[in-house]
Amino acid sequence: MDLSWHTLQSERGGKWNIEALKKFGNRILAMQTRGAKVLPILDYGSGWTTENIPDQEFDFCGRQYSITRRADGDFSLRVFNRQKINGIERQILVNATPITARRMSQRFVQDDQVEEWKAFVRKAVSFLRKEPYSVEYFQIWNEAHPSSSFWYGDMDTYMRNVHLPAAEVIHELGGKVVYGGWICGAPLRELVNLLDRHDAWSSVDVIDIHYFPLAGMEYLRRAMAERGQEKKGIWQTELGFSSDPNYIGNLYPRILYWALANGWNWADQYKVFYFAYSSPDDPKAYGFGRSLILGKRQNLSGKSLETLAELLNGAPLESYAPVKSTPKLKFELNELASSLESFRVGNRIITAAHLLPNNHAKIFVDWNGDQDTIHLDYELPVLRLEFPEIAPDCIAKIERVSMYGSRMDLTERLEAGDGTAVNVPIREPDRSEFRFTDMPEDFLPQVFYTVITLKTAGGR
Repeated sequence: MDLSWHTLQSERGGKWNIEALKKFGNRILAMQTRGAKVLPILDYGSGWTTENIPDQEFDFCGRQYSITRRADGDFSLRVFNRQKINGIERQILVNATPITARRMSQRFVQDDQVEEWKAFVRKAVSFLRKEPYSVEYFQIWNEAHPSSSFWYGDMDTYMRNVHLPAAEVIHELGGKVVYGGWICGAPLRELVNLLDRHDAWSSVDVIDIHYFPLAGMEYLRRAMAERGQEKKGIWQTELGFSSDPNYIGNLYPRILYWALANGWNWADQYKVFYFAYSSPDDPKAYGFGRSLILGKRQNLSGKSLETLAELLNGAPLESYAPVKSTPKLKFELNELASSLESFRVGNRIITAAHLLPNNHAKIFVDWNGDQDTIHLDYELPVLRLEFPEIAPDCIAKIERVSMYGSRMDLTERLEAGDGTAVNVPIREPDRSEFRFTDMPEDFLPQVFYTVITLKTAGGR
């Protein structure tokens, strides 16, 4: 939730709006009663004045930026790409945006306001660190980047005037710092370079990015390891905003498997926040069909997330390696590739199978085997799973579970041999479960789960 500077102090040198801070605190308490924690976003400029905001010319991410004040007091942003044409370097205009003076004052912090920015951070964090709020993490700004519309300036000024001063105060007060949401429109190497250039790794406890594929989280993990920063967290505080019914099922099990394989030993090390939680059940509403909740009913992503929560509920939770499949599947970082992940949760083995078509005819190619093919939507194709370390007499039940929770008992299909094997239907056994969702006739679920319930927690 945003906690904006101008909300707490609307005038320079003015009194703090303590009632607004208390109202924010009450929202946190309300969330806590529902078992949720809140990440406050300390954001945006004061909104007081643009008097000392300079014109700016700077290069970043291979582009040149120009921010200039117009005669009417508003500002203009122009962005250029540099390209050589016939051997001559030219500037190609790629964006031109007017910025009102009011918005500019809220999207930049000039040199003479840094101490006042720190005072705002201190006021907010001091209040929220105390009981009963006991907030631990604080995100500084949101999507700071000269192309994001949330920060109009060069990134070195952002680090000097916004991030580093705020991080110092948050750490002094015992809080933890979340770097505020690197945009997916800019390469991650530029974020890493920025932190290197300002020796700022110690200023953050969590690096937060938005709308990156899982490979982006892996990129950051490797960059942190190279710099001895393995104990930093990696979050995506905005992820989703998709109407793809397969989105949650395709991505979340991959992230979980990756996290378990990469030292996930404290709860807050890896996190994803789905955006947005809810939207009105109205086709004209912003985000319609992309949220977890539509009005008072679950959207497809909400149903998919609920299914995962049910399947993976329990402890201990760990990855489970000894599973083979035909066609051959393995864990893939690439969300556009088919994949297989298995987990052990107490006395259950849960396997997530992702079978993504490789052309418009819905043909799956066995890339890890001999490149044979399966038509995913013709007759009754199956995925054969083998569990070499589990004997059939140790299994109480085995089921196929769809992304949305429908179950099919496969216990009678178990085959004994070198462990246990089972042929799992790839297609939904009952497509009627999708009719109420107004899905297209050719909708093809790409993900399903196989759940083995062992007779005892230690059963093999």
